[in-house]
Amino acid sequence: MGRVEENKLLKQTNLMDTAFQLFTSQGLTKTSISDIVERAGVAKGTFYLYFNDKVEIRDALVRAKSSQLLQDACNAMDRELSDGSATMDTADKFIFIIDYLVDYVSKDINFLKFMSKHLSWGLFAGSHHTVQYHSDEDNAPVIDFVAYVGKMLEADNVKIREPRLLIFTLLELVSSTCYDVILYSEPMPLDEFKPHLNRTIRLLVNDAIL
Repeated sequence: MGRVEENKLLKQTNLMDTAFQLFTSQGLTKTSISDIVERAGVAKGTFYLYFNDKVEIRDALVRAKSSQLLQDACNAMDRELSDGSATMDTADKFIFIIDYLVDYVSKDINFLKFMSKHLSWGLFAGSHHTVQYHSDEDNAPVIDFVAYVGKMLEADNVKIREPRLLIFTLLELVSSTCYDVILYSEPMPLDEFKPHLNRTIRLLVNDAIL
C-alpha cells in the first residue's frame, strides 16, 4: 500500500473509530457529522470523501463490528479446542460460538443498542460495501466466518444442508431474541432463556445435518 492510500485509510479509520465512540455514547440521533469531524480533528469535506451521511457510516460500522465480533468468536473457539481437551460435537460448537456472541453483547449494552438486530451483517461485509476498516483493537488476521464454519464442519466430517442459510438463521435468531431478552428481560432474564436458546440451536443444527 502506497503512502497516499495509507493516509486515506488512516483518516477513514479515524472517522469510523470516532463515530463509533459517539454513536455508542450518545446515540445516532444526537450525533451530528459536525460532532464526528470535530472530535476526529478533520475537515467536514474529508468526511464526505468517504461517506454520504451519518447513516452510511453507521451501516459501515455495523457491518465491520459484527464481522469483527464473529472473528473474535472464531478465535475463542480455536483457543477452546487448541489443547485437545475439549470434546464437542458440531451442535456444541455452534452453541459455543453463539454463547460467546450473547455473552459479549450482554456485557456491553451500548454496543448491543448500536448493533440493534443486525449481527448477521458481518456475514455480508464484503458484498454490501467497499469501506475498508481496521480497528486499532483488531490485530488478528481477518477470518471469513462462513469459510471458518465450513472448515469446522469438514474437520467434524459433517455435511450440512445449505450451511450459509443455517448460519444466517442462527445469527438472526440470536439478534432478535437476545435483543429483547438482554435489554428488557422479556420474556425472561438471559440466564433463564439460554437453555431454551441452546436447545433450539441444537435442534436446528441437527436437523440440517445430512
